Amino acid sequence: MVSGIVDRRNSQELVMKELSENVLTQELSQRGYASAGQKADFYVVSKWRKEINLSAADAVRFSLIVEFYDAANKSLFWRAELPYIFNALQWSDARVSQTLRLAVQNFPDYMAKVSELPTVD
Repeated sequence: MVSGIVDRRNSQELVMKELSENVLTQELSQRGYASAGQKADFYVVSKWRKEINLSAADAVRFSLIVEFYDAANKSLFWRAELPYIFNALQWSDARVSQTLRLAVQNFPDYMAKVSELPTVD
């Protein structure tokens, strides 16, 4: 018999990390972006925080920050912040995925560069 305690915090962190990568990749793919590995124009960072909100009845809540950085100079060019987006009792894979989609809903669709500009007459 094997016994032990499951560290819920670590399992939540692993699930959130995996879901963040999968959902954000899927959302960007639906907007026309493709994974480019080392040749990428930008990269995405998601930061989940479990915070205490003393002004709310449900004190333990999750917050999410999604940031997009230019790969060449590592400068931030787009950010979404969702503070206290859901309480700890609402945590589920579906809720995490829904929150990630909400964070990037206003990120623009991919537009191909046009090498030649039209002439203006």
